[in-house]
Amino acid sequence: MLLSGKYHQSNIKYLWFLIFIICLTIVSYLTLFKSIPNILSLTLTIKTTLTSVIRTSTTTTTTTTTTQSLSKPKEPSCIPFTIPDNRSFFEREYPQSNLPRLISSSTYRNVTQQLNSRRLVVVGCARNVQSNIDDYRSRIEQIIDLFHSSSRILIFESDSSDETSKKLMQWSRAEVFTNGNLIRSYPSRTDRLSYCRNTLLTKAYNYTPDYILVTDVDIFSTSVSSFLSNFQYDTNDWAVMTASTNGNYYDIWALRTLSDSVMNFDVWHRIWELERSAAKYCNPSRFTDLIIGIHQKHISTEHGLIEVRSAFSGAGLYKVNSTYGCQYDGSHSTCEHVPFHLCMRDKNRARIFINPQFIVR
Repeated sequence: MLLSGKYHQSNIKYLWFLIFIICLTIVSYLTLFKSIPNILSLTLTIKTTLTSVIRTSTTTTTTTTTTQSLSKPKEPSCIPFTIPDNRSFFEREYPQSNLPRLISSSTYRNVTQQLNSRRLVVVGCARNVQSNIDDYRSRIEQIIDLFHSSSRILIFESDSSDETSKKLMQWSRAEVFTNGNLIRSYPSRTDRLSYCRNTLLTKAYNYTPDYILVTDVDIFSTSVSSFLSNFQYDTNDWAVMTASTNGNYYDIWALRTLSDSVMNFDVWHRIWELERSAAKYCNPSRFTDLIIGIHQKHISTEHGLIEVRSAFSGAGLYKVNSTYGCQYDGSHSTCEHVPFHLCMRDKNRARIFINPQFIVR
């Protein structure tokens, strides 16, 4: 635009110079030739010349302006949504220090043999899980048989539209609590789960267990060896061992990493916040993939423990004394495990881990 202005000013100076020359010519011409026809002829010539110059100047300026308008880059109508690091949470956190110590093979054998003097209470919330009960039952009974005979299985059922309640009632070793339709009282799924888990937690305390195994009935499919991998670490060094999976780690909503800068926020709240201003982004369909999907990767069983502030992924083995004074809370559409775990860390100095060898499915 600056160049165009200078070019236009140059044309105007040239035009004024030309007019001056023409005026000088007229004076000279009149002095030499005073006849009217000659003056008229000169006037027509001057008019033609001036018109040509003015047209040329105007055309040049217009062409320059148009060319510059076409070449000026357009302002983008949207911005791409990107993230600074596409590695998963466990890749960013690794390696961690001060992790629980692996015990020797002989100590491990002693620890697992002594489990029969420890009491375990298994708890699970059930809704429309009729097709999962047989496998869940066989897995849980193998695990609970490792512990003292006073160990218990507690199942809370509600809101099922299949034969879940009927099938659970046929399980003689399980104590089943059926609660009909809770949706009317607790429309939010996380509120219903909080109510279920808190009810089971209170009932579990009545048996004074050493450990509580919290499970999701629909996905729990753990082998004995996988479960026992939790005890290859010194039990004085951990309070909670949460599960992983054979496939991609999926439970990002329950996850809060130890580092503030990695995954220490509610992923769905972040997505909902972005969706409120989705119009300014070129790729709003990628919000979920870039905020949640990048973390849903397979964790190798060779990876080792990952300390977190919160996690679940279908199962968690809790030392009961680490849970005292804390409750599940799913209000404000928050994953109910997160407030429970943060309370445990705050009140009981609980250390929580993902154990990649503790595989639920």
